[in-house]
Amino acid sequence: MRKTFVSLITVMLVLGLSIPTHAALIDLGGGMIYSTDLDLTWLQDANYARTSGYSEDGFMTWDEANTWATNLVYGGLNGWRLPTFDPDHPNAQQGATLLHEMGYLIFTELEALGRDYPDLSPFINVEHYSDSNPPQWIEPWYWTGTKFDANHAWRFDLSCG
Repeated sequence: MRKTFVSLITVMLVLGLSIPTHAALIDLGGGMIYSTDLDLTWLQDANYARTSGYSEDGFMTWDEANTWATNLVYGGLNGWRLPTFDPDHPNAQQGATLLHEMGYLIFTELEALGRDYPDLSPFINVEHYSDSNPPQWIEPWYWTGTKFDANHAWRFDLSCG
C-alpha cells in the first residue's frame, strides 16, 4: 500500500511539473492590466495621455512621451515607463515578439487569449481610425523607451511590430 501511494505521488509530481503554465493578463481594476509573464502592469487605456487631457490629440514626441510616463501617477502608483525594445538582440530583425515588451503583449499574450488586431481587448482606446470625415484607417504606433541614436528612438507599429 505504501509503495502504491509513493508511486502515485511521484506520478502526480511528474505530471504536475510537465504541464505547461500559461501567462495571464489580470485585470487589476482601476484601468490597470497585469502581465504575469512579463511581471509588469500596463495601462488599460492605450491613449491615456489624450483621455486624461495631458495631450489634446495623444500625439507626442519621444521626449514628451518619456516625460509624461516618468511623471505619471496612476492608481496611486508612480514609476511608470514606456515599453522596452532590445535592438542588440541577435534576432532583432526577425520580429518583435521576444524583443519588445509591447510585441510580446500583443503577439503572444493577447493571441493566446484569442485576440487578434484590431481587437486588443481588454485594452481600450487603441487607435484604428482618424477623426477625419470620412474616417481614414491609420497605422497606430507607440514609442518605446529605447533610443536608437541621439536623434531617433524605436517605436512599435501595431500593423507590423
